[in-house]
Amino acid sequence: MNENMSQRQNVASTVIGIVVLMEAVVFLLAALLHLGVPIPLGFSEPRILPAAIVEGLIGLVFAASAYAVFAHQSWARLATMAAHALAIGGTLLGVVAMALGPGLGTEANKIFHWVMFVIAATVLVFLWTPEGKSWLDRSNWI
Repeated sequence: MNENMSQRQNVASTVIGIVVLMEAVVFLLAALLHLGVPIPLGFSEPRILPAAIVEGLIGLVFAASAYAVFAHQSWARLATMAAHALAIGGTLLGVVAMALGPGLGTEANKIFHWVMFVIAATVLVFLWTPEGKSWLDRSNWI
């Protein structure tokens, strides 16, 4: 592989790592909001322990995935795909819970769930493509 291609792969894996790290932060903040921790974001969420647990777990899996990407671990792609699959399931679970339990979700919470679902689904689909696979292919890292 030439040096230009290798640099491109490093930039690509860094981009994925940053996206995954941002997803971790967002889910961990959502978990804190559902625990009742005041975070000055301009809105608040009802205290919902099951939501906090699911969002916290997703955030931790994203954090582990970000570590794997930045540390160039052989399991980075698997971890990143698993984190996004978990996020898809968790956000859909949240959407269903809000639909079945009136008063459980604010408008900001509904938007959060759909935006994170779209992001997670988009990244997961991309990682299934040959181009996406090459972004986290350990053999491309220098």
